[in-house]
Amino acid sequence: MKKNLLKVRVMDFITSIAILPLLFGCVGIFSLFKLLQYMRMKAYIRNAVVIITGATSGLGRECARVFFAAGAKLVLCGRNREALEELTRELAASRVTEVQTHKPYIVTFDLADPGAIVAATSEILQCFGYVDVLINNAGISYRGAIIDTSTDVDKRVMETNYFGPVALTKALLPSMIKRRHGHIVAISSIQGKISIPFRSAYSATPS
Repeated sequence: MKKNLLKVRVMDFITSIAILPLLFGCVGIFSLFKLLQYMRMKAYIRNAVVIITGATSGLGRECARVFFAAGAKLVLCGRNREALEELTRELAASRVTEVQTHKPYIVTFDLADPGAIVAATSEILQCFGYVDVLINNAGISYRGAIIDTSTDVDKRVMETNYFGPVALTKALLPSMIKRRHGHIVAISSIQGKISIPFRSAYSATPS
C-alpha cells in the first residue's frame, strides 16, 4: 500500500515537473505571437494612408496624434479649416524621432451635405491615390427636451452621424475593393445603447 502511494506521489511529482516547462513554453509562444502581432501592426500603420473625419477635436484629434507619431500618411477631415490647420502645425511641431513622419493633408467638408461628400471623396483620393484606413469619427450631439426639439435637428443629427459616414464609406469603398485592401473603423458612443436625459436627438451606430 505504501509502495503504491509512494509510486503515485512520484508520478505526480514527475508530471508536475514536466508540465511546468510546457506551461512556460506556451506562455512564451503566446507572448511571442502577441509581440509579432504588435510589430506587424506597427509596420502596417507606418506609411499607411489614414483618413480621419472629425479630426478637429476629441477622439479624432487624438487619433491624428497617435497615427502621425506611428508614421501614417494622414488626411484630416472636418468642417473647420482653421482648426485643422492648427492641428497640422501642432503635429509638425511634435518631436517624433522613431519613424519618418509625413505632412498631413486637409480636406474640409460637411458630412450632412451629400454633394460635399462626393467632392470630398475625389479630393481625398487625389491626396495619395488610395486609402488604407478610413476612421469614421465625426459626429454631433444635441441637448434639449424632446418636446422642444424640432425635426430639423433630428434630421441634421442623422445626416451627420449616420447617413454622412455611410455615404463617405460607400464612396471610398470601390478604391479599397479595387486594391483588395483596406480597413473601415466606426467610432460610436455608449448612447447608441442607453438613453441619457436631455439627449433628445442623438444618433450612434451600436457596436
